[in-house]
Amino acid sequence: MMSAQLQQQQSGAEGTAPPASGNQSQGSGALPPLRNRASESKSPYVLLHADTPVAWQPMSEEALARARAENKPIYMHIGFLADHLCHLTWRDTFHNPTVAAFLNEHFVPIIVDREERPDLDTIYQNYSVAVNSISGWPLHLFFTPELEPFFANTYLPAPGTVGEEGEVCDLLTISQSNHRLWVEKEQKCREEAAKELEGLEKFVQEGALPIARTSNATAASDSDIEVDLDHVELAVSRIAKLFDPVHGGFGQHGEPKFPNPARLSFLLRLKECPAVVRDVIGGDEDVERATKMAIQTLDKMKNSGLRDHIGEGFMRMSSTSDWNMPHFEKMVGDNALLLGVYLDAWLGNTKDAKLTSDDKFPDVVLGLADYLISPIIQLQNGGFISSEAAYSYYRKGEQHMTNGTFYLWTHREFDDVLGPEASNIAAAFWNVQEDGNVPQERDPSDEFLNQNILSAGKDIHELSTQHGLPVEEISRIIASAKQKLLAHRDKERVRPPRDTKIIAGVNGMVISALSRTQAAAEAVGHSNKLYIKHAEKAAQFIHDNLWLKDKNTGDANGEAKPGNKVLHRHWNNGPSDTLAFADDYAFLIEGLLDLYEATLSTVWLNWAQELQETQNRLFYDSPSPANASQSRRSACSGGFYSTELQTISNNIPRLKSAMDILIPSVNAVSVSNLYRLGSVFAESRYKQMALETIKAFDPELMEHHWIHQSLLASVITAKLGVEEVRIETRNAQSELAQLRLRARGRTRALMELK
Repeated sequence: MMSAQLQQQQSGAEGTAPPASGNQSQGSGALPPLRNRASESKSPYVLLHADTPVAWQPMSEEALARARAENKPIYMHIGFLADHLCHLTWRDTFHNPTVAAFLNEHFVPIIVDREERPDLDTIYQNYSVAVNSISGWPLHLFFTPELEPFFANTYLPAPGTVGEEGEVCDLLTISQSNHRLWVEKEQKCREEAAKELEGLEKFVQEGALPIARTSNATAASDSDIEVDLDHVELAVSRIAKLFDPVHGGFGQHGEPKFPNPARLSFLLRLKECPAVVRDVIGGDEDVERATKMAIQTLDKMKNSGLRDHIGEGFMRMSSTSDWNMPHFEKMVGDNALLLGVYLDAWLGNTKDAKLTSDDKFPDVVLGLADYLISPIIQLQNGGFISSEAAYSYYRKGEQHMTNGTFYLWTHREFDDVLGPEASNIAAAFWNVQEDGNVPQERDPSDEFLNQNILSAGKDIHELSTQHGLPVEEISRIIASAKQKLLAHRDKERVRPPRDTKIIAGVNGMVISALSRTQAAAEAVGHSNKLYIKHAEKAAQFIHDNLWLKDKNTGDANGEAKPGNKVLHRHWNNGPSDTLAFADDYAFLIEGLLDLYEATLSTVWLNWAQELQETQNRLFYDSPSPANASQSRRSACSGGFYSTELQTISNNIPRLKSAMDILIPSVNAVSVSNLYRLGSVFAESRYKQMALETIKAFDPELMEHHWIHQSLLASVITAKLGVEEVRIETRNAQSELAQLRLRARGRTRALMELK
């Protein structure tokens, strides 16, 4: 692979490439010098880079045309605002004048916010895995002027950084090696890059096998789907082998862990499925095993350092298998999906089928919901932001932000804020140690010296016995301590930076979770239609500000359709120029359907159908003979591509995937939406598209069922049909209340009779 070749060059190379000395294209036909255009963006992450000396360009036809005209390779940086390593790269590398001068001289530097262009991030993260077996952020990429990749790497420390074995490789060294390669061996570089692009094209072939149809072919039926309910059993068995019986979660011991709400949701849904499904996957005993894997994981996460025990919300991931060494960024979409999963765990595992505040997870559910509607996450206009960063200043006036500072505590702080007696109880409850609770092997640089990441220590019953106080009094002390610590943190510390992009798909996730939480909250006396109001406000904002007419919209086959309304990806002081991707449509439609079921307002239902029609037009890979025109970017096999047909470069592969990368795949969510809308509107075309989508991924579902579990869940609906709940609104309030307090299982559609 080209990356390995470059690494060999770096380890053996002496000297450096020629220093930057101005624009290479000087002369009568020279283009004007590059300038930093980051300030033109609506992405907070890209805007952050407007103060760096790097001449950042947006991903645009103009930038690609310049690379071709000057025959310069492209350097692309992909990152996001919440990530600590991206922050370090911005601070230490992109502000370095030597790095900037070299990039500006010898490359066309392009910056990409992964949340603005998730398609590019997904494709090139997979390229990085293929060539280096690593992925992550920031992602550094080098391309030929034709956008064929030839190098990828993740975080690189600042120039001059010294490790245990001397200076470590940095972006300047990498850039110099790539420049030398281009100057000395351009043709070989192009040949290797073309092969890398060919490999990427193969990666995106999932769901791309053409469906053989004749002009007289009948519509697809569930019998056409080769994958069967037996594959659900196989998926559960494979997932069980990945399960960590000690700490919960999935993966090898010692590996980083992500919450994986898609997998947890799949496991919890099995209990709510009809008996015929439970029988196929091994009966109630195996279903119970699946439920226990999910519940244990949720329980461990609830008590771990992954959770913000003071202000609520979960961090994105943990670098340790016990969940106690988090990456401190909070992603709003992740928290919305986790709210839905914890809600299902609560609704599906109550005592005597009645919700109470003493159940296992209501504290997490209500805490998460309150976090999502807090002014930190929901802006005054109604939209929900994207994320909170991992890094912050400990106090105002400090020069550098540090990782996790906002969430760390010393024992002395507990004493000062709470007083001796309450401090001893609260410190024992949250595992706060005098010398800190971060193991030395996890903190080689003493970054967390004497600091504590809050996690579960002694429970209230142990503390009751130890201190000779009633359990109720211990609970009161803990609740009071939480409020005092929260007030102290809000007053004395500087909150982490927020990425204030209002992303359409993320808002759909939050709208869905809040809409479903409302009934449970009311059942335990927690709110009075509070969550619904916040969900409706967000939905209205998206409708008014991101659902706009577009003059240059094309359908899935590239045919221009001027005047159609389309969804824009995000809002930040105006709608983004980037149009929404298929996942934005899918998650927003799901949110609106859940909002409709919570309110019975047909405004949301009708808009969901409009969005579905637009998603179908822009992203659906129709297998219909009338539209069949198979190409690199259209397989005519059913299912949804993530991006539209048209693109600024055909060398950007078009991704169609049903794989759950921690969150449910766009095709899984879309199939569920199509089934629900098909039932509500009696639209057989939607159900046909759902079947065609499942059919498109038959090979992947059969071979890799455990990573396509969300779409696999829709196979149950394909075989058994949608659970259609018909109610007469005037006489069915109790039935409605019961429906809203049911955990998710097989795809369900609410049919209102008037």
